[in-house]
Amino acid sequence: MNRRILPGSFAVLVCLALLAACGNEAEPPASAPKTSRDASFTFFNIDKNTRITGSVRGDLEKILGDAAVERRGVVNLALNYNTFLEEHYPELDRLNRQLTSDLGLRVKHPVTRLMYRYARQKGLPYDLVEVHFSEKSKQPILIRINFKSANPETLQTLMEKYGPSRNYKWGQEKGSSRVWQKGGDYLFYSVIPRRGNKVEYRIAIYFTAAIETLTQSQKSDSDSQTNRKTGF
Repeated sequence: MNRRILPGSFAVLVCLALLAACGNEAEPPASAPKTSRDASFTFFNIDKNTRITGSVRGDLEKILGDAAVERRGVVNLALNYNTFLEEHYPELDRLNRQLTSDLGLRVKHPVTRLMYRYARQKGLPYDLVEVHFSEKSKQPILIRINFKSANPETLQTLMEKYGPSRNYKWGQEKGSSRVWQKGGDYLFYSVIPRRGNKVEYRIAIYFTAAIETLTQSQKSDSDSQTNRKTGF
């Protein structure tokens, strides 16, 4: 069998190979898309995508100590002073108002709050850690951390991890807040003046998508109750 390739056929094969190579270079493999997990604040590996399951709660107790549990509690996003969110973060203020009743009263939501008061016994600088999560989705809604003694390492870690913050000074007693925003979520680090020239340090992480879902649930429940009362 004659295996020789004619010169013209060889030229055609070379052209086809070059065209294929050029086509591959023009369309490089797409890089893997970044997931929403990349745009989230974390606290001991808990972020907006975490499901607060029994195993996660077990891990938290190993780190923070035993937890007190409150189910179907009030959710209030206010911090620093009454109008701070209204003045600086109207979107969060809107969500906070939607978590109330039509009369502006605080109501209970299908949210579980885990409260850790023994973190110092575990070698951590915190006096109270609260993790609020949806009873339906198990996703965290907000995390609050309070501590009375200065801990520069915590602030330094936040600055190194999340970069520059927006800074506010407020009140005659020189309260201050640093605020980071990431993927629609917020982290607040506040210094709260107290009597006797004392201060308290507070960190609050708001996972806005989960809060928005909670407000929609609140509206749906309110509409349903109205329907039962009026018959329409």
